[in-house]
Amino acid sequence: MNLQDKERIDGIRKKYDHASASHSFLSLFIYGQSEGYKVNSDESGFYAEDKDGRFLFPIGPDEFKRKFILSHPGAQVYMLREEDVSFIKTVKPDFEAAEDPDRSEYVYSRQEQASLEGHKFQKVRAKLSRFYRENDVKNVPLMLDNIDEAYKILSKWSPKAGEGDSDGAKKALDNYTALELSGTLTYIDGEPVGYCCGGDIGQGVYMLCSAKQICDVQGLNLSTKHELFKTLPESIEYINTESDHGSPGIRMHKNDSRPVFLNKMFKGIL
Repeated sequence: MNLQDKERIDGIRKKYDHASASHSFLSLFIYGQSEGYKVNSDESGFYAEDKDGRFLFPIGPDEFKRKFILSHPGAQVYMLREEDVSFIKTVKPDFEAAEDPDRSEYVYSRQEQASLEGHKFQKVRAKLSRFYRENDVKNVPLMLDNIDEAYKILSKWSPKAGEGDSDGAKKALDNYTALELSGTLTYIDGEPVGYCCGGDIGQGVYMLCSAKQICDVQGLNLSTKHELFKTLPESIEYINTESDHGSPGIRMHKNDSRPVFLNKMFKGIL
């Protein structure tokens, strides 16, 4: 995929009201190398095949999806929404789908994450208060004039279980302006220790595509994200932080941040 595909891919998503992060141009573009995505598309619809021969189910008109189903017997399909499962059953009534919780996407209210008001955010506010009280913290917007600091953080970052690798994060930084991303950079004691970034993927959804930190100070990750979320425009209704990749630690952290719902995902064999 190249940057020239963005308008077409996200235009198709908008036309068919497909708001999940999995099929967004941003996701396909930054994870294209690590996942080995090959995107097949025309002006009406698209689908993607990964390096393991599995498919992201098509977005497009019914005939486009029906043709895909009939021409790919035995294919593994994943990142299916409930409506995708229902459509497949109209073509193949015996299709069996299994819920895939490791790939379900966590979705948050932009307004709630910016304000952190109310009882359900009491623990989050307490963690942030302690973080600022115990550390000399500075949060600044991530921009081209300080993006080298993000590269330095990424070069020192070591992934924990379920956090993937650095390829997608680097591709996001490499194309920061072209992808129209925004982000926050956090310093403690004058040293850059964390950053996060993401972009508008349409339909009022912002996708947080990268969040990295190089120290284990409690509250750092919360602080960096909160500062970014406060800057998002009111046109953004939801923040999609993608899946937890099956990591219990990431799952706990994402749930502690109080999602408003999950984009439940399913998988199956055609």
